[in-house]
Amino acid sequence: MRKVYTILALLLVVVVLASGCENPDANVKTEKTLTINDITVHYSGDVSLGQAKDTIGFVQDTFQITGQTDVYLSKSGDAYTVKVTTPYGSSADIDGRTAFYVRVMASKMAQDVFDGSHVYLKLLNGDGKEIFSAESRYAYVSGSGINVWYADVGKDKAQTLLDYAVSLAGSGPWDLFLEGGNPMKVKAMSSFESPSEIGDAEGTYRQMASDLSEKLGGSVQVIVLNPEGEEIASFEG
Repeated sequence: MRKVYTILALLLVVVVLASGCENPDANVKTEKTLTINDITVHYSGDVSLGQAKDTIGFVQDTFQITGQTDVYLSKSGDAYTVKVTTPYGSSADIDGRTAFYVRVMASKMAQDVFDGSHVYLKLLNGDGKEIFSAESRYAYVSGSGINVWYADVGKDKAQTLLDYAVSLAGSGPWDLFLEGGNPMKVKAMSSFESPSEIGDAEGTYRQMASDLSEKLGGSVQVIVLNPEGEEIASFEG
């Protein structure tokens, strides 16, 4: 099974953060700051001290920090915006793997830090200009090193997919995305860069589509993703 599934975990993709910039929201009302190690969070309004601390912990655990890093945290309605300074000069400096990783981390931050509230995760350059933005979409369940990210379906179906993935692969790292619809879509991360590399694994993906159509109670399309999160093949159940 390890030869069939050479899985690239999302958490192996690293965004390196660097020194901060001037506050991009200079008119924010009553700004507060909290610094732990090399990370300073600037926060205000309805953001609590606990959320500021949790944001620092998330950034520290999720990204590789090099030097003093500034994070700007604000809340509008039920949504949170998190802006992180980076060494990137422009959007052209952000490769596909990093972009995909940041999109997924927006969802992880929503669940881990903000109790499922909507999150906008933005990357800034050294001048405080926004160069990349992502927003949360998925919730997730995990076990045995496998993550199932799900949207527009219930947690029960996500857990069913997780149980199946554990029975199939044993353990991760492996990331799967379950999206509701007809058919339901199961997007499976892989290390394959192109369809020609899938080879003997094609039979296993086809079996997955068939098995999951039965277990999830509806038609399922299994979509194979490359490390950039792009579709390279699909199989119907």
